[in-house]
Amino acid sequence: MSYQEEFRDALSIESLKQDLLRTAYDNEGTIFNRLDPRVLLAWYAAFLVIPWLFYDLRILGGLLAFVSILAVVSRVSKYLIALLAFGVVTNVLLYAFVTVLMGGSFVRSATALLPYTTKLTIVSVTSIAVFSGMSPKNISRAFMSIGVPRQFTFAISYGYRMLPVLIEEYHATVTVYRLRSRAPESPGRFKCRYYVYLIRLSIKAFYPMIFDVAKRSRVTVEALETRGFSYSLESTKSRELQLGDLRVGWFDLLFMGGSAIIVASIIFPFV
Repeated sequence: MSYQEEFRDALSIESLKQDLLRTAYDNEGTIFNRLDPRVLLAWYAAFLVIPWLFYDLRILGGLLAFVSILAVVSRVSKYLIALLAFGVVTNVLLYAFVTVLMGGSFVRSATALLPYTTKLTIVSVTSIAVFSGMSPKNISRAFMSIGVPRQFTFAISYGYRMLPVLIEEYHATVTVYRLRSRAPESPGRFKCRYYVYLIRLSIKAFYPMIFDVAKRSRVTVEALETRGFSYSLESTKSRELQLGDLRVGWFDLLFMGGSAIIVASIIFPFV
């Protein structure tokens, strides 16, 4: 298979669908999913603060390398990483370009933005790694353990469960629209007419998907009420049952201790 075919397959809807499904469900064996959700939440809160304490690019680069390795180990979606990289690069270029329009220097502006952009990238990579590496059940229990209302934690878990249904529904609707319509006979320069045609189909397919999901949501609500969902929201026994098997084990302590040692080895040589 040529590189062009591999690149085209990587950008196909089927590949995107499989990657999103893997991100939502294939995280049972990741490091983050083996940790106690409360420990992981504390680790995540620490990494939201640490990057903002330093301006040295060597320290920030080391922290970025550390969280990037964790993201690779957590099998983060390549599409999410590509979107993040695209956002970071375009942000720096846009701000630098605006500075040039106001009479400044492009290189100096881009250099001045590097510490701030690196900090944002560290926080973004950490967030993607943590929430992609945890199962929906553990994400729900992590928020529940710190007192977040059950309705919110259930919405997170339910959103993950509905993701495959939404993707399948949307893909099927787009396929039906493509079969019932006719693509432009002349694709135009750089296939612009063909891409406009696909964008129109994508927008048209969005509304039937929402209507179908709204129709199914009634059945889902009735099934949940049959199983006592509203009662479980107020029941302390239900909460204790869901959080009862959470334990801080040796793997959690090893992970926290190892992270502290690595972060210290990154920071202290440059302070």
